[in-house]
Amino acid sequence: MPTLNPASPGTRVASSACLACLLLTALLAAPADAVDRHAVPAALDRDVGPLDGVQVFRADTVDPEVAKLEDLQSEGLGLPPRFAVPQKTHITPYTHGTWERLDESTRLWRLRVASPGALSLNLGFGRYVMPADGRLTIHPADDPRAAIAFDAADNKDHGQLWTPLFEAEELVVEVALPAKAANRLVLELTSVNSGYRDFGDLFPEKSGACNIDVVCPEGDDWRDEIQSVAVFKRSGAWYCTGFMVNNTAEDERPLFLTADHCGLTDITDATLVVYWNFQSPVCGDQGPGSLDQFQTGSTFLTGGAASDFTLLELDSMPEPEWNVAYAGWDNSGADPTSAVTIHHPGTDEKSISFEDDPCTTTSYLLDEVPGNGTHFRVADWDLGTTEGGSSGSPLFDQDHRVVGQLHGGYAGCGNDLPDWYGKLSVSWAAGLGAYLDPLGTGATTLDLLAPYASGLDVSPDDLAGQGDPGGPFVPASLDYVLTNKGDTSLDYEVSADVDWVDVGNAVGTLAPGNQSTVNVSFNADAEALGTGSYGGTLNFVNLTDHDGDTTRAVSLRVGTPQVVYAWNMDADPGWTAEGDWAWGQPQGGGGQYGGADPAGGHTGDRVCGYALDGDYPDGLPERHLTTGPIDCTGLESVTLKFRRWLNVERPAYDHAYLRISTDGIAYTTLWENDAEITDDAWSEQVFDIADIADGQAAVRLRWTQGTTDGSWSYSGWNIDDVEIWALQPSLLSEAGPPAPRLATLAPNLPNPFNPRTEIGFTLAAPARAQLAVYDMRGRLVRILRDDDLPAGDHTAVWDGTDTAGRAQPSGGYVFRLSAGGESRVVKALLLR
Repeated sequence: MPTLNPASPGTRVASSACLACLLLTALLAAPADAVDRHAVPAALDRDVGPLDGVQVFRADTVDPEVAKLEDLQSEGLGLPPRFAVPQKTHITPYTHGTWERLDESTRLWRLRVASPGALSLNLGFGRYVMPADGRLTIHPADDPRAAIAFDAADNKDHGQLWTPLFEAEELVVEVALPAKAANRLVLELTSVNSGYRDFGDLFPEKSGACNIDVVCPEGDDWRDEIQSVAVFKRSGAWYCTGFMVNNTAEDERPLFLTADHCGLTDITDATLVVYWNFQSPVCGDQGPGSLDQFQTGSTFLTGGAASDFTLLELDSMPEPEWNVAYAGWDNSGADPTSAVTIHHPGTDEKSISFEDDPCTTTSYLLDEVPGNGTHFRVADWDLGTTEGGSSGSPLFDQDHRVVGQLHGGYAGCGNDLPDWYGKLSVSWAAGLGAYLDPLGTGATTLDLLAPYASGLDVSPDDLAGQGDPGGPFVPASLDYVLTNKGDTSLDYEVSADVDWVDVGNAVGTLAPGNQSTVNVSFNADAEALGTGSYGGTLNFVNLTDHDGDTTRAVSLRVGTPQVVYAWNMDADPGWTAEGDWAWGQPQGGGGQYGGADPAGGHTGDRVCGYALDGDYPDGLPERHLTTGPIDCTGLESVTLKFRRWLNVERPAYDHAYLRISTDGIAYTTLWENDAEITDDAWSEQVFDIADIADGQAAVRLRWTQGTTDGSWSYSGWNIDDVEIWALQPSLLSEAGPPAPRLATLAPNLPNPFNPRTEIGFTLAAPARAQLAVYDMRGRLVRILRDDDLPAGDHTAVWDGTDTAGRAQPSGGYVFRLSAGGESRVVKALLLR
């Protein structure tokens, strides 16, 4: 038998623990709905003591090389791959940390948790009971806006709470609660987990180049199955792949199936943290995925070592907008004629692999047919592969049904070696069937359940056109494909709330599974518009039962953006410089690591840069270069362009930022280094800042160098040829000025905002007016005003919640005012 390859699923050998002898547990009640995790820590909205006055717990330093040697020893023991080293602790608000009063009735407890040199931190609370109106908030010490929150909705029978990953080496943990409830708080931090490998980059290289991102065209026939698969961590240190699975009640019970050797038992089940939709946004990138969509906690239901399976029930339902699917299955045990697996190789972004030949039934790691009949053998992957971290991923047959989960094997990029999957038919008899067929139907197959796949579906997204006054506009039109994903016919209607677009095929009927094409095009009224930006809404309505009612934004930019402000650095721009930021000629020095500074500007000799004579220092706090106020009043579609020459270490150690503010106080990050940057030439950087800057009177830009760690210096920032481009609606088309507006919508203030903002509008005459909030995908969030109003000024306040009162996540939103057939839009940014 060949030796297992540690760079492939050879790390996925069977666990020595046998779970087959565990008794079947009773069916559990459906868990509570998922909770909102967005948070504003006290430091951002309350008067609290300085952070340097808060007690620090310093975890043991992890030696990455020693940890990786330990991993090599663990592979032969059948342990799942590891990315962090856990340290047991016994920390409570009564033994550690700092208490203070926020007001007469509210108390705040804070603790800093630091692990110098760690690439990530995550925490395990072995005891967690949060009183009503109490809240636990956790955030990186240098980024309070990245905070997440837990509250009484997270109180579970197992009494534990495990957090997602934070890419930081120091966290701030805080609890705010009514003073009278402080004695009911139960909180014990029992595990501090210090990452020594980047999650999603757990081996020296990213996943093998033969892996195929699920967003690539190869995944087009498997879009719903892709939505059932997730990557997860266990006990804050180990990781695997798993998937949501359907049951014959089709009640969306969150049943999660993975491999037994991944180590989830009735002791460790509460430590589960699942990440949905961790996948590349662009085909071929194998990154950068987002870990923002997570849920924590589970209950062990059943498992077995013979076919290497574990079934859990997640503590909460996935958020509906995550579009999680429940995989179908086939428990007949028949050999698939072809197979597909969807997985997270090395916990990298989600991939898909294809086997075009039949699978065979064998014993684990053996080729003889049928062997003991516990596993399917995949002879070799014809497209893609699997790797460490793929353990627990589903094997789909030719009919898109799961027939097993990955146990182990030898497959990897560059070889034609096999993998073995524990057979679902064997797991079925070992206890799985009681949960996947709770109705006792005796079914041998069940199709995938996609709760999001019903009613009216509309694609693609928004229509955005541009062109000179009088046209033509590009694109001139856009075809929308309407699909009936339900099992009954539906009638639809499509309309626009602006008169400068036409809608073709606007009314119709769709049979189940059928599609219709609706064309939306810019018309002659669009050609009469003057220079400026215009916006409206397309409404796609399911007239039958309103399942899938959708809106899409339609926008038109008339005119060509021009350079409004420019700083070519030939003269000192006079910006505020901290530390070693300076205007002058760089000396071409530095480059202890990365590249050296340039010897001149992109144009001319001068630049603004940090440490123009060499490298930035170790232990550098944040040092800023900040422009004066830039007047963007009357500007639309504002864009920032500049030339960059930057060298900075990876963000686990050193940082570089670009930020923006409209009040000189609160700054929003436009960009930060997510990897090591080693520029050796000038490159153009372009940022669309319209959401923040349009119409604002005092926009400030800020380039930041730091923080940096205690070793490895780089040459830092150099910037040149900074320009602000925008449309100036005062530049009118040859057709003359547009007709007087009935409605005028002013920018909301403050912007960015948290938790509330006020927006004003003016009506030149009495009119029926509706002011609504939409997210950036065009979905209606909330209607703020919908009244017959007199002429004059009017206001509304939005508190960042939807119609049901649920807090909305950070991101861009659109205020849309509709009155007298006109539509006006203003963009806003909510920061949690």
